[in-house]
Amino acid sequence: MVARPNAVLPGRDSGLGMVVISGGRPGVGATTVAVHLAGALAQDGLRVVLIDADLYRADVAARCNLAGGFGIGDVLAGRKNIHEVLQRGSAGMQILAGSASTQTRSSLGERAIQRLLRQMRTLGPHADLLLIDAGNQPSEFTARLWSAADRLLLVTSPDAVAVMDSYALVKTLLSRGSLRPPLSLVVNQADDEPIAVDVHRRIDRSCQRFLGLPLELAGAVPRETVGPAIQGDAASTPFQQTSPLAAAFARLAKQILASRDPANRQRTAA
Repeated sequence: MVARPNAVLPGRDSGLGMVVISGGRPGVGATTVAVHLAGALAQDGLRVVLIDADLYRADVAARCNLAGGFGIGDVLAGRKNIHEVLQRGSAGMQILAGSASTQTRSSLGERAIQRLLRQMRTLGPHADLLLIDAGNQPSEFTARLWSAADRLLLVTSPDAVAVMDSYALVKTLLSRGSLRPPLSLVVNQADDEPIAVDVHRRIDRSCQRFLGLPLELAGAVPRETVGPAIQGDAASTPFQQTSPLAAAFARLAKQILASRDPANRQRTAA
């Protein structure tokens, strides 16, 4: 990664981990992964902040049964600081609602992006992990979020078009100097593990051959009907804790924890 001059990277010196989640194309389930992964991590005892940075859909708050109200658009514009607009979600996680308005996108300049990154950095004393739903658009805003990340999760489905679009997103953002390892793949809507492994193999082969970039498989999420929202203040999810879907997100959460530092690796392996 080539950092831009005076760029503020939220997690670099504060101990605050930042995981950015992007979809290769609309409909692959990146927001679903972001919401339920955040819930699984919060249930594991981490202080999690989930940020909806998808400026084209912005449906994290709705999926969590929260009012839109103030959110990321107000932080970008300088009307509110991030601490004023966070809302409490399930399992104690905090949520920054998104904004899909044309006004937010049209006024998104360097100063606004820097303002948001500085505000995210102030969460260091109050959170362990930031999870950011970055949508699927290869915009300058997405590139800056990828640059600031400690870990990138690329979400795809087994659909052939989704696989091609996922590779295209990586290629585009890499060309902007906005990508650095580790980059991991989450295969959503996978009917079984061999399908996920095959999808990973195809994208990883292209990334290594044409971009010189390795891509690890973070996990697979089965094709299963999920409720529309995470509800309530308790540590509840819209699926049963013993369901294959819940188990998949629990494994993904442990994998994220294990990658943070050696102490977490030991705890996760125990």
